Amino acid sequence: MEAGRNSWLLTELFMKKALIKAIIVLAVFLTSAMVTSRIINKDSLDMTSEMTPASFPVVCMQYGDTGINRMFGYTMDMELNYMRSSITPLMPGRKILLKILLHENYLSKLSYEIRTLDGLRLIENTEITDYEYGEGTATAELTVKDLIESDREYEMIVCLETVDGKKIDYYTRIINPTESHVEEKLNYVADFSAKTFHKGLAEDLIKYLESDSQGDNSSFGHVNIHSSFEQVTWGELSPLRVTEPMVTIKEITPATGNFLIDYYVSVNEPDHDIRYFKVREFYRIRYTKERMYLLDFERTMDEVFLNDKAAYSEETIMLGIRGEETVIRENEDGSCFAFVAGGNLYAYDSNGSTTAYLFGFNDGFSEDERIMNDEHAIRIMNVDEAGNVTFLIYGYMSRGLHEGECGVAAYRYDASVNTIEELAYIPVPHSPDLLMREVEKLSYMNTDGNIYLLIGDTLYGIHSGTRSVETVAEDLTEGDFFVTKSERIVAFRRDNGIRIFNFESGKVNDLEPSYGQQLKLISFIGEDLVYGVFRTREVTRDGLSGLIEPMFRIVIYNSLEGEIMSYSRESDGIYIRSGEVRENQIILKRLLKNEEDGTFEDTTDDQIMNSADIADVKNTIDPVAVEIYETLTRIFVHNGIDAGKLKFLHPKFVLFEEDRKIALNIEPDAIRYTVYGKYGVDSFYNDEQNAVMRAYNIAGSSINFRGDYIFRKGVRSAKNQIMAITEAASDEDRGSLAVCLDTMLEYEGQVRNSQYMLDHGQNAIDILEDALIDYEVLDLNGVSLDAVLYYVNRDIPVLVRLEDGNAMLLIGFNESNTVVMDPTEGEIRKIGMEDSETLFGESGNSFVTYVKKAD
Repeated sequence: MEAGRNSWLLTELFMKKALIKAIIVLAVFLTSAMVTSRIINKDSLDMTSEMTPASFPVVCMQYGDTGINRMFGYTMDMELNYMRSSITPLMPGRKILLKILLHENYLSKLSYEIRTLDGLRLIENTEITDYEYGEGTATAELTVKDLIESDREYEMIVCLETVDGKKIDYYTRIINPTESHVEEKLNYVADFSAKTFHKGLAEDLIKYLESDSQGDNSSFGHVNIHSSFEQVTWGELSPLRVTEPMVTIKEITPATGNFLIDYYVSVNEPDHDIRYFKVREFYRIRYTKERMYLLDFERTMDEVFLNDKAAYSEETIMLGIRGEETVIRENEDGSCFAFVAGGNLYAYDSNGSTTAYLFGFNDGFSEDERIMNDEHAIRIMNVDEAGNVTFLIYGYMSRGLHEGECGVAAYRYDASVNTIEELAYIPVPHSPDLLMREVEKLSYMNTDGNIYLLIGDTLYGIHSGTRSVETVAEDLTEGDFFVTKSERIVAFRRDNGIRIFNFESGKVNDLEPSYGQQLKLISFIGEDLVYGVFRTREVTRDGLSGLIEPMFRIVIYNSLEGEIMSYSRESDGIYIRSGEVRENQIILKRLLKNEEDGTFEDTTDDQIMNSADIADVKNTIDPVAVEIYETLTRIFVHNGIDAGKLKFLHPKFVLFEEDRKIALNIEPDAIRYTVYGKYGVDSFYNDEQNAVMRAYNIAGSSINFRGDYIFRKGVRSAKNQIMAITEAASDEDRGSLAVCLDTMLEYEGQVRNSQYMLDHGQNAIDILEDALIDYEVLDLNGVSLDAVLYYVNRDIPVLVRLEDGNAMLLIGFNESNTVVMDPTEGEIRKIGMEDSETLFGESGNSFVTYVKKAD
């Protein structure tokens, strides 16, 4: 018994010692782990940083007493033909007044270059040695050399070097106008803007407004020429300007001008912090000796969102007055979401009751124009279940690692450690407004960090992990590709078929037509592709809208399930001209085929209903009417907000030794035509027809890749006729088309035998292009008559092909008629405007003309 008891005691003693040893080992391990963790966290903390502040000077021009055309600096070479953010008219004597806001910089060298708009020819390169320092500024008066033509646009690059080694360029177009009435126009827009703040003085503005039912008087976020006088003069808001208005001249002609005015206002409420708002005004005006005419006016207003406790309530986040659409993206259950407000990106996580300020060049209201610069945008790519956010910043980089560059930066917010990591940076030498439109058309970043961007007409795949680039598709033009609402899938034309590319998985589906057929993209409905099938032999021209590709079958296709629905009424002689997707409905514009002659005519519409799932959005944008402020924008939060527990986070940026820059091989003339509207780039096309019609519809301009105008909406003369063109008759040896071509060429000092060239297989465009090497020939088939009168107004004849195969030249107009040179009649005659539209429309408005290339 005693021996057994001793054995038990020894065993118990051994087990106690082992347990104590195990506890000691575990304690040592945990202590080591904690120390290691602290060291790692300390190292991680040391490898993070706040965004570095803006450091570049700002350059402005001065015209008389008005500061104009504020410019921000670039450290990368930009493609000059796209740098069109402003135009600076030279003052009498070809003088320019230059003002540099130094922002604690000092200059070591100051110079400027003047080049043609395409950048290929250097006109002047001059160093400025005579400049004066003031309080935080440097000013210079310079005289441009007599090497430029009057009324022709050039690109001016102001080049400065600072004592600490920065080399920075600033861009504006310049023009030496023979007549432009710049000072009168500047005074008008400044006076109009100032008077809106004083209702008594503002009564003088009523005669310029076009207040009617088109005006939306429910929000200060958007006000325009159709708004009420009360709305234009701020209602009961009583704002105060807190920054000097900065004027940007966007376009200038002798008669007209387009102007932007930017400034900030404040509204001071009792028992409330001061609220700040960014305001932008657009003016399009016409000068006459008798008076000014306001052709267009628009004002936007965006509240500076401060992301403080005052913005959060039990169920909503109050964003305030918004002039721009509020962007929001959430995870699957809606517990986490990211949103953009006031140009900054924020994330809200209801699980942890946190709100994080993820990215922004400005941290609230500031009078520093550099960080309040809005030539960039934010695109939220994904929000996952853990609250991590991936996003793109694209456009001009106002501060940080890439200050002074234009490009696309991809970032990932890691919610677990509250840091921002840059995954890739892609510099793009396009102007910020052009790059923003490109990225908005097509861009995606998948969960593997692969980035897909449409730059020019090329879709690039950028692999951030391997730092490599692939070309996914080329020659993509408007209407040749569509993207799902989720942005995960793109479909684009490939030969006669369609390629479907899944950005997330990388999977490719190719849809090929049967022999003699082609596939035509219509759109996506949910994640399902809608396309049509037509026979090549049935393609024909329509008297009203040009080419008809009559689709005999419509297909709804899912990448996983294949064809899930089709529509065909060919047995009844019904074809489809076009389709339009509206939510989960497809509206079909249909045609009826005449079996005897094979022609088509419009018939009744039809629709297809699809059971595509509509996204179940949890957190929604919720406008609310508020006295004085009218309409405010807020986010309704699905899970509610515990404001008492809410934590405000400010993540830092992770620093890496290796460069994360990835270069693309971008063709300099990848975009043939860029359309400019009120605020800059509106759209871009590879065909002149769409470029001209878009510019016409928005009262804008269309520019080719060399920087030449191919169309510019302006004030047209009441009448004009090209008197140098006289009548000419066709005969047995020379048809009407040849007569028109010969006449156009002779008008431009060229002699050709057009009939011989036509007989040997050349077409009208070929003949004009061969002879007019200093001109760009424009195929304007389908463009409206009113739009092509722009060319006649500039003394450029327009060739018109008629339905019967004959041709005539459009050479003049007045308010009631067009003037044509008609070879079949051998005379110059007038045709009523409505009759002209009918006559030309019967051949689909088949117009051909040209514009001179810049030297």
